[in-house]
Amino acid sequence: MDHKANILVVDDEAPVSEMISAALSDQGYKVSIAFNGEECVKKISGDKFDLVILDIMMPGMDGIAALGEIKKLDPEVEVIMATGHGTMGTAIQSMRKGAFDYLHKPFEIKELVAVVEKALEKRKFNDITKAIFSTIKSEELLRIIIDSAVRILKADEALLVLLDAAGQPYIAVSEGLNGEPRKTSRLAASSRILERLADDKGASVVLIEDPRKDAQFADIEHIGEVKFALLLPLIEDNRLIGLININRMQLDEYFNENDLQRAKIFASLVSLALRNANLYKQLQETQSQLIQAEKMSALGQLAGGLAHEINNPLSGILGLTQLVLEKADAGAQSCQDLKDIEKAVFRCKKIISSLLSFARQEKTRLEPVNINEVIEETLVLCARQMELKHITIVKEFGPELPPVNGDFQQLMQVFLNLFTNARDAMPDGGAITIRTQLSAPAPDKKELLAVSLADTGAGIPPEILDRVFDPFFTTKPAGKGTGLGLSVCLGIINKHNGAILAKSEPGKGSVFTLYLPV
Repeated sequence: MDHKANILVVDDEAPVSEMISAALSDQGYKVSIAFNGEECVKKISGDKFDLVILDIMMPGMDGIAALGEIKKLDPEVEVIMATGHGTMGTAIQSMRKGAFDYLHKPFEIKELVAVVEKALEKRKFNDITKAIFSTIKSEELLRIIIDSAVRILKADEALLVLLDAAGQPYIAVSEGLNGEPRKTSRLAASSRILERLADDKGASVVLIEDPRKDAQFADIEHIGEVKFALLLPLIEDNRLIGLININRMQLDEYFNENDLQRAKIFASLVSLALRNANLYKQLQETQSQLIQAEKMSALGQLAGGLAHEINNPLSGILGLTQLVLEKADAGAQSCQDLKDIEKAVFRCKKIISSLLSFARQEKTRLEPVNINEVIEETLVLCARQMELKHITIVKEFGPELPPVNGDFQQLMQVFLNLFTNARDAMPDGGAITIRTQLSAPAPDKKELLAVSLADTGAGIPPEILDRVFDPFFTTKPAGKGTGLGLSVCLGIINKHNGAILAKSEPGKGSVFTLYLPV
């Protein structure tokens, strides 16, 4: 038999202890007995109890002293004080030492059971709160949330539905949902509730009895399996971010008032925990950007110095090579060797040029720029290369977009680098989709213009995706890339007070998105 909780009854009167023990055992609790304070403390130190029912007036160590020792050994255990000789002073003293409640003898069994249930409910919520706030890592947190929902609300199935960046609902984590048809069914029902909640800002909990008989859900397949559904909206900064769907599958397992009250409290805890996790994620992203900016600054200074030092001797080597090449016999091996030297020097000079571009700290000249025009001008430069590589350009430009404050030439350099990388990622041809649109307001309420470039290439492995903006890091074969293109892009976009993000999935291509303030 699964016991609901482990309870210790402490009373020096054996008939009272046995009466309480029998009553609680009938309710499904596992009950142990101690007859004095010392025995109580010994049992607490050797076993784990959820609740202690403790008599105050006992020989030797009394209940007040025992309460203090119990809380030292296990601060989480709930304690109910009971006595027939206590005063208001002893009751207040008990509460100050951490007792949950106070019962005056003689008491009725139903009174005892009611207080026990309340104390254990508090203990359960304390455990769940501790679990929910034990991590700020999203994956761990979502699993803890759904497991806690099943435990506290006795669900046959539960799902946490969140809204993605585009406002579309998806199942973040679930329990008890076997097979895609059921997931599709429950997501459809949750999506319709989210639409209703978006219009009803005051709703805290939605209770649905037999969704099959509700016209709003009657057309959803497999919804008839659910007999009672409880939906808890999740709110962050007065904004609906998702919901928790709790389902029971038996006709006699309806949700009562206590369940609804638990659900409201639980939803508030979850909303707060998700907010903490989001803040932590934002903090990590900001920290990563600061580290990247510092790295860029240091490497930029180093690269600039090295580039200038190396450029002069390279120019000498190139000049002498070309001078000797003019007098060399065209068919001799030495002529071919000189051409190889010339080719290598030109490559070195190209790398130096990229280094200087990366390191250059020239002031960016910002003026109103039409981003669609910047892209069109850049495509003129590389259209022929794309055609030869059998790459299709798909343009999805937003109409009447506001201008951005930018440097036309520098932004062209960014797009040229991104187009070149996309082309190289599709050696057998493919498509590049360019989309320009206004994005949702940023946290500072300023509107942003988003430009995304999506290719159909091989994609970038997740283990190296975070490194693509690092200077000198490249996925291209030796001799094919300098590893500075995306670093230059990042530096230029930072100067424009914007951001550039990369998303990719192996085998499904990559998407680079630029955000620029308007």
